[in-house]
Amino acid sequence: MSALSDQRQTSTFDIDIRTLQPADSPRFTIDQAHVRALAESEAEFPPILVHRATLRVVDGMHRVRAAELRNRRTIGARWFDGDEHAAFLLAVESNTRHGLPLSVDERKQAALRIIRTHPHWSDRSIAERTGWNATGVGALRRSIADPDARPDARVGRDGRIRPATAAEGRRVAAEVIEENPATSLREIARRAGISVGTARDVRHRLAQGRPAVPDSRRSDDPADPAAATASPASDEHRAGRAAAHDLARRITLFDGLRNDPSLRLSESGRLVLHRLHTQLRTTEEWKRLAPTIPLHGREAVADILSACADDLKGMARELRCVEDSLTG
Repeated sequence: MSALSDQRQTSTFDIDIRTLQPADSPRFTIDQAHVRALAESEAEFPPILVHRATLRVVDGMHRVRAAELRNRRTIGARWFDGDEHAAFLLAVESNTRHGLPLSVDERKQAALRIIRTHPHWSDRSIAERTGWNATGVGALRRSIADPDARPDARVGRDGRIRPATAAEGRRVAAEVIEENPATSLREIARRAGISVGTARDVRHRLAQGRPAVPDSRRSDDPADPAAATASPASDEHRAGRAAAHDLARRITLFDGLRNDPSLRLSESGRLVLHRLHTQLRTTEEWKRLAPTIPLHGREAVADILSACADDLKGMARELRCVEDSLTG
């Protein structure tokens, strides 16, 4: 269910128009002709959506201005509870689904802002929310100088995390093949987030003793002459690539477990898979939420997360001890 449909289930109340703050909207301007048309109509307006924390209008500024022309002091409203990033996302979603269509420039600026606040979302996910196209979103992402806007792994519309580049997808495919050379091309492609044709090429290259990634795409390979002449990557950027590689490895391991009948076909096994899937998504959620945590609360949050991480590490050690005792 989308955030927009969730809001339709909240209760409606009347709010004083004078208390409302201007919308943080993807629209550049208010269309005065549309406001007059609304004011002159006899229809009752659907309730507007208001961000509870800031009293900013999330959806409905044209209705607010029309109500003022009708000399109304109040207007029907519903609350939205969430941070300002979520409020803007909902404003974009609302404006692309009803009312006046957004202009191309408005969609572009909305996509640019979402790329910066949600860099791990895929181009298609952002395009779906802005009513733009994935090709345009991709071109916009590539035009941004900030490397954080072009992460090595992205979250798609289905919630799955996939490599953002063909080079990274080829590396993941190579790992899958090395772990189990009998894996089908379709399964390799699914795990690595690449096409079946690319998976076939990776398998062929490995069989010939060549690297999975063609030389033209190996700019991050220290042995590549092009890389030697380029400016060295920063420690932060290298750490980001390592994190993305580790994430891809975890996803590959999880996909292998998900296809294991002993887990998939038992109630306890399905619960294990569900918990693992939740854990993978939780890490990405924390990366998104971390900048929104107030400074005075960050140390407490960090302590809680560290304690949870210690508990998980303890459980991992117990699992390895059990495995050693069974195989020893």
